[in-house]
Amino acid sequence: MKRLLMTTAAASLLAISATAYAQDNTGATGQSQQPPVVTPPPASNESGGTTDMNNPASPPAADPAAPAPAAEAAPPASPPPSDAVISAQSDGEIRADQVIGMTVYNAEGEKVGTVHDILLDKEGKATGVVLSVGGVLGVGAKSVGLTWKEIDVKPEQQQVQISYTKDQLEAAPDFKTTEQINSEMNAQQAPAAATPTPAPAPTGGTSTNP
Repeated sequence: MKRLLMTTAAASLLAISATAYAQDNTGATGQSQQPPVVTPPPASNESGGTTDMNNPASPPAADPAAPAPAAEAAPPASPPPSDAVISAQSDGEIRADQVIGMTVYNAEGEKVGTVHDILLDKEGKATGVVLSVGGVLGVGAKSVGLTWKEIDVKPEQQQVQISYTKDQLEAAPDFKTTEQINSEMNAQQAPAAATPTPAPAPTGGTSTNP
């Protein structure tokens, strides 16, 4: 009897243990979770862009801020020949800017005007001067042209001498530049071109409506 009781108790313990083990496995199986799948990031190249596995890696783009390669130095220019260059003004030469603005006197020492401009030919030779005669501070002055042989330039005195009086210069014709001549010719032709041609007068009597 005692052995039967011990056998029954042992069987009960085994049954209870088996049931608890099954419940533990079932609960663990229901609550278990698979670890998340982590996708590795795509490989990047040196310039920061993704690398296409199907295409070879492209070379990095040029940096716009990088200095440009230095150009080859140009050979130094050679000067004109020595016989074509004037390195200094000689004592017998006078510059045009020294003559322009000089006061003009006549033989009696009377101030008759100032040098306004110098005329040169195509070869660069001085052919005459333009004098500013009369007026007040250049306003209302008259331009008179004289040939170069009619003047005597005196650089030391900063003056020009002529043999004509102020009245003679004021009686001379006005000097005109080519621009002034062309402007006057255009002004004369403009009114003739702008004047409309009158329409011919109608012939016959006027008709009346019935």
